[in-house]
Amino acid sequence: MSMNAVDKFLGTYEGSGAWYDSSGKSSGYRVRQINTALADGFEIAFKHDFDDGTVVDARFRMIRIAPNLYRVETSGAVLGNGYVFDDYCHYHLNPGAGFVEVSYRVSSEGLEVRGSSSTNAEGNYIAWTETVRRA
Repeated sequence: MSMNAVDKFLGTYEGSGAWYDSSGKSSGYRVRQINTALADGFEIAFKHDFDDGTVVDARFRMIRIAPNLYRVETSGAVLGNGYVFDDYCHYHLNPGAGFVEVSYRVSSEGLEVRGSSSTNAEGNYIAWTETVRRA
């Protein structure tokens, strides 16, 4: 597969997000994400600055394993799998605390991001939505 499908997701993005958990809590955050091409796939790096002052910095690699299919790794550890079709990228992973799934859809101005985790720091199901624009 050519990198053309992945090319749509590459670049630096900034925007905002909001999370909602099963206890009824919700809050906002600011997002900065950089997606970079690699010889064998691409890297996703993001920083979330939450309204409560918490910061999450994450970086992982999407390593191509077959046309359209990827293995998700961080620091050499395999966490899950994902795929890219047309304007849509999706991955799931198990970082140890719960099951996480995230989707990216290319929009006219950037990316629409949706995701969920089976458990957050308080043990609740959580889902989020982000809108990020090319920086």
